[in-house]
Amino acid sequence: MINYILSSIVVPHGITDIVLSYETNSYHIMTYLYIFIPLVCIFMNDFIYKLTFIISSIIHFRHDLSPIVPYYIMVNYFVGDIDYNDSLYYITIYLSLIHVPYHYYLIFIKTNYIYEHLIIIILFTGISYKISPFLIDWINIHNGRDKLSKYIGAIIISHIFFNEYLSIYL
Repeated sequence: MINYILSSIVVPHGITDIVLSYETNSYHIMTYLYIFIPLVCIFMNDFIYKLTFIISSIIHFRHDLSPIVPYYIMVNYFVGDIDYNDSLYYITIYLSLIHVPYHYYLIFIKTNYIYEHLIIIILFTGISYKISPFLIDWINIHNGRDKLSKYIGAIIISHIFFNEYLSIYL
């Protein structure tokens, strides 16, 4: 069930980067980040990769309405109060109910082409719903340590870096 929540709600919200790059005329920056970061991340050792992912997530969540919630989940996972499956469940609920709706809100108040972008998001949500569960299973099977898992995680890091670029420079 978690895989389908991630696939239908959380994963597709990254497609808004295309919408934002179009609206802000920063498509070249987005393209650079989405090519460069995954190419670097797939060759990182596991510790540096995980550290990069965690630090990027902390930076990304600071813009949320309630950043203390994901920080609390992360801290409890790292000190051993909750296991991996529980932390994944809690962070998925947080992302689905707070982070993603807030992210969409911020995007749609900035866009001039609401209906066109809504169609793009719905289309990619359908694609994500079909493909992402297999990728999430792959990551779980390989514990996020193989090149494909790192590549997928690096796309998330690219999303974070692009959003940081937009918040700083635009």
